[in-house]
Amino acid sequence: GTNKGVSADEAGNFSIEVPSGKKTILRISATGFETKDVEVSGNKIEVTLKSGTALSEVVVTAFGTKQQKKSLGFATTEITNKQLLESRQPNLINAIQGRVAGVQVNSTGGGPGQGARIVIRGVKTASGSNQPLFVIDGVIVDNSTVVEGGNSALRGMSNRMNDINPDDIESMSILRGGAATALYGFRGSNGVIVITTKSAKAGKMRVSYSATYGIENVNKFPDVQNKYSQGYNNIYNSVDFFPSFGPSITAAKTIDPTHPNELYNHYARAYQQGNQFRNTLNISGGTEKAMLNSSFSYFKHNGVLPNTNYSNINARVNAELKISNKFSINPSFNFINSGGLRYNADRFNESLTYWSPRWDVKDYKNADGTHKTYGNNNPIFGAYYNLFEDDVNRTISNLAFNYKPVNWLDFTYRLGYDYAADNRRATAPAQVSRPGVINFADNVLGFVGEYRILNQVLNSNFLVTSKFNVKKFDLTFRAGHDLVDQKYNYQGVEGSQLDIPDLLSLNNARVLTQASRRTQLRTMGVFGEATIGYDNFLFLTLTGRNDWSSSVASGNQSFFYPSASLSYVFSQHLKTPDWISYGKLRGSYARIGIAPLGPYQTSTYYNNAFGQPVNGVTAWTRDDVRGAANLKPEFTDNREIGLEMQFLDNRFGFDVSYYQINSKDVINPVLVPTSTGYNAFILNSGEIENKGIELVVNGTPFKSKNFSWDASVNFTSNRNRVVSLAPGLNEITIASQFGYLGSTVTQRWVVGQPAGGLYGTSFARYYGSQVDDRISLRTDLPNLIANTGSLAGFPVRDLNQRLIGNSLPKSIWGINNSFTYKQLNLSFLFDIRSGFQRYNQLSNFMSAFGIAKYTEDRNDNKVFDGVTSNGQPNTQTVWLGQGIGPDARNYTDGFYRLIHRGVSENFVEDAGWVRLRTLSLSYNFPASLLRNFKLIKGASFTLTGNNLWLKTNFTGFDPENSSTSADSNADGFAGFSYPGVRSFFASINVNF
Repeated sequence: GTNKGVSADEAGNFSIEVPSGKKTILRISATGFETKDVEVSGNKIEVTLKSGTALSEVVVTAFGTKQQKKSLGFATTEITNKQLLESRQPNLINAIQGRVAGVQVNSTGGGPGQGARIVIRGVKTASGSNQPLFVIDGVIVDNSTVVEGGNSALRGMSNRMNDINPDDIESMSILRGGAATALYGFRGSNGVIVITTKSAKAGKMRVSYSATYGIENVNKFPDVQNKYSQGYNNIYNSVDFFPSFGPSITAAKTIDPTHPNELYNHYARAYQQGNQFRNTLNISGGTEKAMLNSSFSYFKHNGVLPNTNYSNINARVNAELKISNKFSINPSFNFINSGGLRYNADRFNESLTYWSPRWDVKDYKNADGTHKTYGNNNPIFGAYYNLFEDDVNRTISNLAFNYKPVNWLDFTYRLGYDYAADNRRATAPAQVSRPGVINFADNVLGFVGEYRILNQVLNSNFLVTSKFNVKKFDLTFRAGHDLVDQKYNYQGVEGSQLDIPDLLSLNNARVLTQASRRTQLRTMGVFGEATIGYDNFLFLTLTGRNDWSSSVASGNQSFFYPSASLSYVFSQHLKTPDWISYGKLRGSYARIGIAPLGPYQTSTYYNNAFGQPVNGVTAWTRDDVRGAANLKPEFTDNREIGLEMQFLDNRFGFDVSYYQINSKDVINPVLVPTSTGYNAFILNSGEIENKGIELVVNGTPFKSKNFSWDASVNFTSNRNRVVSLAPGLNEITIASQFGYLGSTVTQRWVVGQPAGGLYGTSFARYYGSQVDDRISLRTDLPNLIANTGSLAGFPVRDLNQRLIGNSLPKSIWGINNSFTYKQLNLSFLFDIRSGFQRYNQLSNFMSAFGIAKYTEDRNDNKVFDGVTSNGQPNTQTVWLGQGIGPDARNYTDGFYRLIHRGVSENFVEDAGWVRLRTLSLSYNFPASLLRNFKLIKGASFTLTGNNLWLKTNFTGFDPENSSTSADSNADGFAGFSYPGVRSFFASINVNF
């Protein structure tokens, strides 16, 4: 009941003065043990504490506050620096893959600096971001992926957390539920990732140095045919546009003696070995009054796609200055310079698909530097001559003031400023024509683009914390305010038709166009939290927050939302068997108001007309999207229950959660007929629901003096569906991707269906007397086979767009094992996902141009399974090839061109996988080996492999990759993407 306390010495001895003549309780606690209350009787007390790691575990929650995990009524996961660095991933988000239940991380590709997408407990909105809020040392930082300028949406741009050096991070807390993130307001509605960076400790100066070098290769290529050469209709033509519809290699060689004996595998040949290198130097030290921590790192990554790279220079310093026993200041400053050469992987792989494997794709340049080609565009030439480079200068500064006038009261004020200046430049020299050389390339007349993007986030928050002990009650109250001001400025100028072919300057362009845009968004909130703990086993937390946002309509800008959570540590309350070390039940409810993070959706605006001005006249055109004059916030109801258990002195345990999240009044741009005068209306247009189970099982199956085995398994199952949309509206289009012959695939929200629904054409089914709902794909019914007309004997195409896949996994598993023997540690992580599909646009193109391995049967005869229109089994034999078949029938363009490429069902594939995400072997040098090196206090050496093994039915590149950017909600497309990579690293860490 007081704030008086002492610390025991290493042997456990302590001395404390207590009031005489009244009942006195000592509360004794130690890290890794259960807290114990003892009544004072006499002058000597002997206490043995029971092991209880779970009871003493502390995690970082809202606004950088540290709380005992046992008191939390919601799920949270802490990731240590060791776990983050184990995979040596350059992108901080990718380092989380497979390690946290309820969290889905997708690398959008293996490109240098390429972004990564993270979603916690499913998608909740269609128009805004579904990614969590990132907070570093108590202040909000930007994690956007900017895709403006130079067709950058397809260039694998970085998400801004890619700027952060993983070596600088001490720990990371993943806050998943609404009650966990309620104090952060609507910005935390998709979860919050709280990062604590390394700080100094008092004492002599400490220096550490780490270096990592790695190589990488594409981890999966599509299977290609090696039977047919260049041409069309079985006729060889060495300059034909069609790469693989010619005759057999043998037949081609009789016509063209220079023809190679085997076709080149142009996909494997076009990519190269990549490499990475990172150096980090950390220096820290100081006195109890002033402590300083600083780091400097350099990272360089050369990609597997030719002429792609990324570099990152990172300098960081933070300090703790104790002005007095009551007042301290914590300043920090982080400068990052990052960027590199990025290429459009979508365009690269499309050009690669048009390229004939009869020709060596690496032979792309003439002696004078011009494009060497047989007629089609060489993708490697494009990568070297159509350049796009970004150069980002970013500063993240943080200033915190802490004042503690009395033991029970704390004041903390933080001011954070995150500023990024992104300079982008796209260039392509004009290709000069000369006799005998075909100049067929992108931007053949030359191109220069200059883009400037300024983005700043100002975050100010003030927090008051008071703590009291009243008999068996522990009371904690927090109150504060939070202000976020975000400004964005885009300026772009593009010039085409260069006068001097290789003078890459806007002054050299004959045609100039420009675009500019400025936006500002401001939100402010006030909040309060009360936590009541009873007898160290029962904890109730209540929160309330009111936000004001500039992005919703006037009159709706203020909105309030509450939360409540309860934690019951029954192992502290009830007498449980000795084999139960810890037990806790928890539950929470939170209602979160969400304002759109995109401003200016409440009105309709005018923009410059394209190509203006004309003859000195500037024209304006009304925007194609009509704003919502009465736009109101979305609201998300979060419900969660959970059970945590530990057994056998914390050797084994589990944590299971069930949650339900209903997002209502979801804000979407709804597509409308152009006859309305617009393409889309902004509406509060419906409800989406996520339900799921999260399970974490951990244990130490074996432990001895020299050897231990630690294992953990995390499992996530999320079910998502669109409950309702605006009245009269049955669907919302999220995105679509082209497919030949009407096989375009669309990702839509459809009432009653999952939000990741993929819709496209299919093979027609025979329904007989059954009713066709025009939405479902009835794979249980037989295919309908045409029995009349030019396509008699072939399957019939159904041009209705039906639900043929779902991009959201039904289950996600992470299986981690760690074996330690003396100074040696071996760990490996398996990542498993199942029950989802993605559209493989690459396979659609490979079908259209006869490249896929399965097209080698093009000259076979076949009887297709199915029934004719009268329900009778099909018995007609057809030829799959082009032109006149062996039955004298003219099959014109053949099965793959006439039918197969036009059926989306063929290319929406099972994208599930089992992969060895990370394998790591490390050795800590014992002190006995370092005695002769007095300056070295410790050293370790580590070998790491990522994506060493992948099992998947997906026929394209790695299905984890995405054709869209990290910030996109369209996650169902994985065709012409930057390939995934298999990487190998060696790293050393030395402490001085």
